[in-house]
Amino acid sequence: MEKDFIKNRYAAIRCANNISARKLSFELGQSSEYINQIENGKSMPSVEGLLNFCEYFKITPSEFFGDEIKYPIEFKEILTELNKLDKMELEQITSLIKTINSKK
Repeated sequence: MEKDFIKNRYAAIRCANNISARKLSFELGQSSEYINQIENGKSMPSVEGLLNFCEYFKITPSEFFGDEIKYPIEFKEILTELNKLDKMELEQITSLIKTINSKK
């Protein structure tokens, strides 16, 4: 895994959740520059730091590293809700998604 992937993933997840780097650093019990240093490529998180980041956003490490999923937190929430639907409702949602994607 490239170093750039980790720093970019940190930034993408943090920004998608509208939390400042400084606030997230404090929320994780770190110095005010902790997240900025990771996102600027000046340092890498420890395994414990990465696990704490994932736990904070309620995602698994595999969801963090799954680069095919652009927004892992939102994706996980959607999957949770989809799991509550019956077959007909899932087919309707699938049709809606296909319609939306065909307009792009």
